[in-house]
Amino acid sequence: MLELLQMWALVEVLGLMGLPLTITVFKNLPDRGWAFTKIVGMALLAFCVWLPLMTLQFLPFSQLFIFGVLLILLALNVIGFARVWNTLVQLVRTHLVYIVVCELIFFGMMFLLGWIRSYGPDIRFYEMFMDEGFLSAIMRSQHFPPNDMWLSGYPINYYYYAHYTIAVLAKLLGQPSSIAFNTGICTFFGLTAVNIFGVTSNIVAWASHRRRSSEVSQAKRSPFAFLKRRTSATRFAFPSMLGAIPFGLISILMGLVLGNLASTQSWWKDHGDLPYYYWFNVSRIVDKTINEFPAFSFLLSCFHAHVLTLAFTILAIGLVFNLFLEQGDSGDPEDAKGLRVFGRGWRLFLNLGLMAIVLGGLFTMNGWDLPTYLGLALVCIALQQWLAYKRFCFELVLDVFTNCASLAALSFFFYAPFYLNFISPSQGVGIVGAADRSPISDEMLIYGTFMFLFVSLLLVNLLRDRSPASPADAFQLAGNPGALPAVTNASGDQKPLIGANGHANGYHGDFTHPDDTSKSGNRLTTTSGSHAVVQGSQQFVAISRALLASTDDKDAGSEEDIVEIPLAHSTSTPPTQSEEAEREETTSSSAGRPHWLTVRFVSQVLIIAAALLTLVLLKNSLWFVIVGCITALGVELTLYHLDDRPRAFTLLLGTVAFALVALTEIFYLKDVFAGNFPRMNTVFKFYFQAWALLAITSGAGMYFILESFRSASSSIGMHLWVRRVGQTVWSVVFLLLLLAGMVYPLVGTYQRYNQFAQRTNSLNGIDYLQSYSPGDYYAIQWLNSHVEGSPVIVEAFGPLGGDYSDYGRISAFTGLPTLIGWAGHEYQWRVNWLNNDSFAADFYQRGSDVNRIYTSKDPQTVLSILARYQATYLYVGNLEVATYAGSDLSRFRQFMPIVYQANGVTIYKVPGNS
Repeated sequence: MLELLQMWALVEVLGLMGLPLTITVFKNLPDRGWAFTKIVGMALLAFCVWLPLMTLQFLPFSQLFIFGVLLILLALNVIGFARVWNTLVQLVRTHLVYIVVCELIFFGMMFLLGWIRSYGPDIRFYEMFMDEGFLSAIMRSQHFPPNDMWLSGYPINYYYYAHYTIAVLAKLLGQPSSIAFNTGICTFFGLTAVNIFGVTSNIVAWASHRRRSSEVSQAKRSPFAFLKRRTSATRFAFPSMLGAIPFGLISILMGLVLGNLASTQSWWKDHGDLPYYYWFNVSRIVDKTINEFPAFSFLLSCFHAHVLTLAFTILAIGLVFNLFLEQGDSGDPEDAKGLRVFGRGWRLFLNLGLMAIVLGGLFTMNGWDLPTYLGLALVCIALQQWLAYKRFCFELVLDVFTNCASLAALSFFFYAPFYLNFISPSQGVGIVGAADRSPISDEMLIYGTFMFLFVSLLLVNLLRDRSPASPADAFQLAGNPGALPAVTNASGDQKPLIGANGHANGYHGDFTHPDDTSKSGNRLTTTSGSHAVVQGSQQFVAISRALLASTDDKDAGSEEDIVEIPLAHSTSTPPTQSEEAEREETTSSSAGRPHWLTVRFVSQVLIIAAALLTLVLLKNSLWFVIVGCITALGVELTLYHLDDRPRAFTLLLGTVAFALVALTEIFYLKDVFAGNFPRMNTVFKFYFQAWALLAITSGAGMYFILESFRSASSSIGMHLWVRRVGQTVWSVVFLLLLLAGMVYPLVGTYQRYNQFAQRTNSLNGIDYLQSYSPGDYYAIQWLNSHVEGSPVIVEAFGPLGGDYSDYGRISAFTGLPTLIGWAGHEYQWRVNWLNNDSFAADFYQRGSDVNRIYTSKDPQTVLSILARYQATYLYVGNLEVATYAGSDLSRFRQFMPIVYQANGVTIYKVPGNS
């Protein structure tokens, strides 16, 4: 477990290194990206090591090279710390509790999985040999692109970048790949948890601040606003993150801990006699598909690309949310148009560059993720630009195109070396047949809990009036501290609430001046006496509610003693005659338009009509119609509440998730399994994305649902009674669903690790070989300690290709390339590569050549084949003896020297090759 502590410490150092960048880039988030510092530091180091290695082939992938790059980055960050130090100090003071919670989440989740894995750290079953092989081959490769351990002479033709990221950390620490496999999966578990927590908490903090600002905005326009006037010096008021913490924890629970309802159903039926593979079977629900979810994948300790990439996809969501919030440094919409959405000066390059590194890297980690998250980024750019322009025009179209093209092009350009060495296995798009569509009963076992929450969120927002536009000066965390709201006095002059101040650089929040009141002498500015009386009576209620809200917020645990309402908005001035005329025109036009002609009503009618038509025309389409309706309604409500950005973003994430689910009912991406299992990988990969998106949606959505409960408390009479009953029923159902989801992490973990019978106190995934196959264990240790570089080694080839077996074990645990390993997997990765006749001939010849090496009695034949593949070592162990039982494998000593012999294993050195 010491190795896990070392990995944790290194990631923490990288997180500190990433602080200046995150504080600069995430200027719109309340925590300034603190939750993402670790993954940002890792991404930065990995990219700065990888790009030179891919472009300058003479550079070595060594511990010294990685350390040199790290020193350069640390030196640059010293300058960064000097620029953001005051901001950092203010951030820590303001959000100390939140920061501590972030650190505890990362440490706790990382070591929780480490403790669980210590009961069974074996790299043995499923596709673990493949993942271990990638990791060890990357770590052993002296130059890039890294060698394919199961097809000597060729680079890896798969999404290896996430494996590479862990390889960088392990190589820097000096950890062998068999340990890095387990410390790596634990690290990504912790990173994914803290990233999910960070995104949800920032959404909720923004939403909470926006609600308070809206209430205060009403109160500030009241004649009684002077009741809350400050009498002390102006202080910095920063939105508290404490109230957002529970919702972030809910997202972690929903995303990484809970199982699906199929696991609960299986346990309920067979809890007295659970099948041995109960914990595994619940990931295969819909026929001919894979339905993994994060709790299953991390319990399995699946080191696959889709699992390792999860933390980076959540980082991408955080970056996109930060971009979506952009309103300009001074609150001026002009500052949020075009490329200025990424910032000005250095911040433009840093923001755009980091987004391109993260989004572009998704394809190199897991190609299925790039379309989803780059698409989400482009949609949010378009929506943000629309909010900046508020009208359709040519400039809007041009700016949207410029921003989207810049981000997409840079994302591709940064990883161009990968594309030059990669041939995608994708074989086009297919149409899902009626017989292959999902039954609703199976899908509810997967998405039942998420559907309950998201449909509740949709209903809450469907019944809610349009969210008002946020004021231009609301909650800008970065920009010009002197650009504060102005107050209009009775004479018509404007003056800022506060001028430049000595607060932390890059921050300004809600400020209140002791003299903040719109009055001339003792006379309040109003349009007329009667207007003042009416407005005053209405806003007296508003200010009372706001006072109660501020008390609630303080009781919830604000991190500063902010005792008065943060009055972030300018005092309202009397409306001009033109404004009154415009208001009357709008009111009269709205009053004269029947409800059934509103866009919302018409769109809902169209959704219902399209759903009914689809049910008639498309067979077995009930599930598609349901999720399609949810998606369509989500789009409508996202646009309807677009001015409320945290609310709209939450709706958008859930909408994208169900859109992915709906698309898998109509289309699938063709691969080598398309014949018998057409949707297998499409459902597998897109459902995994949907689960992560819905985890964030659930946590943030809970805030908006509870907010609606709070606003409903003002009901009276029968309405109040009905609402309270509805809220109680809703809460009971939600708690029952949570309890149902907890069955899997408790029962599944207990079963997966053999009732926690024996703890190894180790995270070395190869240790089991000491008892299972001691000859192979000690031979692998010798190879890893005595053989430098990536010489080719020959080992046995399985009769059926060797997949999912012990074949390929030596190359997997050493990273030494062999002639052919798991042939079926190589075929999956290289199906389009095999369209080249020469590649295909070479590939299909290798299996028979390996067999000839072990069975031919002619030394010259054996040596010529070994020379053709530039092989350096020939391995003979128990598996080779069993596979080629009819051959005399001891004959090799007659024409090849022995370099290792012990415990039934002999390793020969091929003459003339080194």
